[in-house]
Amino acid sequence: MSNKGEIITEDRIGFEKSNTALGFLYEEWYEIISKFISEIDGINIELGCGASFIDQINKTIKKTDVFLNSNTDFKLNAMDIGKNFENKISNIILVNVFHHISDPELFLKSAEKSLLVGGRIIMIEPSNNYWSRLVYKLIGHEPFDPKQIEWKFESKDPLLDSNQALSWIIFERDYEKFRNLFPMFSLIQKKNMMPFSYLLSGGHSFNTRIGKLIKVTRSFEKLFFDKNLGMFNLICLEKI
Repeated sequence: MSNKGEIITEDRIGFEKSNTALGFLYEEWYEIISKFISEIDGINIELGCGASFIDQINKTIKKTDVFLNSNTDFKLNAMDIGKNFENKISNIILVNVFHHISDPELFLKSAEKSLLVGGRIIMIEPSNNYWSRLVYKLIGHEPFDPKQIEWKFESKDPLLDSNQALSWIIFERDYEKFRNLFPMFSLIQKKNMMPFSYLLSGGHSFNTRIGKLIKVTRSFEKLFFDKNLGMFNLICLEKI
């Protein structure tokens, strides 16, 4: 393997078996994503799949990454999806991947080209509220910079370089700019979730072995805290 990011990805494959709490949270993400899948007849692709097991929840989804590993169906750079799959894609799925894309405008243009009318981009991304800002800035292992002026940022390793505030910058702070650049995209869903449970699971950094208690936490936070304090957003765009 050529870099640290590739090694990290390979080591994480099968994480849902060793960290069952984290696996439970990812399964919830995958089930939510599946509910928003467009039924347009085309190809469903997950970009930057890493250690994903989304195909266990929805077998129609092909898993791709910027390099081949034991978990990918095929290699695909996100920037090339329009060139390689013009008017062939029904759904593009990104789970904590969008904020690693160093030129999101170029990516969105490529994605728009690849999507059929009625096709969707469905992503899970870090949110930006006073709780998530505190967490990401204090204990986050990736940059969280809501003051970044331009959408584009410098990146040497697409698996490690990022700005976790990127989706907030584009789909909230600069939403009018986004609408002007991409009138063919309609933002049909944006909702917060998981303010505490991801932290309690230990994420990919530490296995807290909290196990089934994560289900109790999710039930509680869904009722009282998801909307205003969620650390993650579900974002869904549709090509119109």
